[in-house]
Amino acid sequence: MIPKIAVIGEGVIGCTSALQIAKAIPNSRITVLHDKPFEKSCSAGPAGLFRIDYEENTEYGRASFAWFSHLYRTTKGTETGVKLVSGHIQSDNLESLKQQQRAYGDIVYNFRFLDDRERLDMFPEPSKHCIHYTAYASEGNKYVPYLRNLLLEQKVEFKQEEVTSLDTVADAGYDIIVNCAGLYGGKLAGDDDTCYPIRGVILEVDAPWHKHFNYRDFTTFTIPKEHSVVIGSTKQDNRWDLEITDEDRNDILSRYIKLHPGMREPKIVKEWSALRPGRKHVRIEAQKRTASGSGKEYTVVHHYGHGSNGFTLGWGTAIEVTKLVKKALGL
Repeated sequence: MIPKIAVIGEGVIGCTSALQIAKAIPNSRITVLHDKPFEKSCSAGPAGLFRIDYEENTEYGRASFAWFSHLYRTTKGTETGVKLVSGHIQSDNLESLKQQQRAYGDIVYNFRFLDDRERLDMFPEPSKHCIHYTAYASEGNKYVPYLRNLLLEQKVEFKQEEVTSLDTVADAGYDIIVNCAGLYGGKLAGDDDTCYPIRGVILEVDAPWHKHFNYRDFTTFTIPKEHSVVIGSTKQDNRWDLEITDEDRNDILSRYIKLHPGMREPKIVKEWSALRPGRKHVRIEAQKRTASGSGKEYTVVHHYGHGSNGFTLGWGTAIEVTKLVKKALGL
């Protein structure tokens, strides 16, 4: 029998999961279910700079980095949204930068701490410490559609419909359901109330001369995209509102311009806000379930809770998810 697999979520995690499953189980029939157009999803706006928040996710990031390296070598960046960028992260907190070194210092290229001359030359009000590294960035508005095109080539179907019950999806004929519903993954699972929104706002500005990412700690930053530069951000836990206010704009710009006065009075070409899927740990787990109405047995594989690291970790975590799907099918 041909296994029927539903992937819930059309964002970076859903498309990455569907692609790896399609490659690993080529005789499967996969449908990606999503409740809204991709342009309104959390994955449509990020610049996708490779950076890992927690050391427990290092190996997931390592696998993703290898995938981005492959794309960078083999495919035009105008198609994939993947490019190689260098830059800096400053902080007065030395331990926070050493934690970054432990999390991904041996994965990225050219990771090192700047000396005093470099810090004082480059930054008008430098923090006490600064790291430099080179890594890949994957623009969400290009990278995820690229994955989607690969999925269409694999005959994966996309269907827009709101999913409110895993049992209902199982009753529609699916043997395996992969829960990549992001912020709503816990609610859909029905057994997890630990997910929370992390409200994010970014501004895209016209600054073609700005070629490096530039951070102060982890909320004040710029990341270059192909046709703009992202300035961010807000990271506000447990806020559900998406309207971008003057308070948001002034907060983001005042913080960044203090870091980099050369960016003052930028021409804003686009604004974007979204709710990142916060969770203490990424959930990667398989469960056998029985649909309450029909009694049908099925397996759900949970894959959500990546916080701000969805693009960095997604390929690596999808490898584990694909193993769980294969195991559930006895492969």
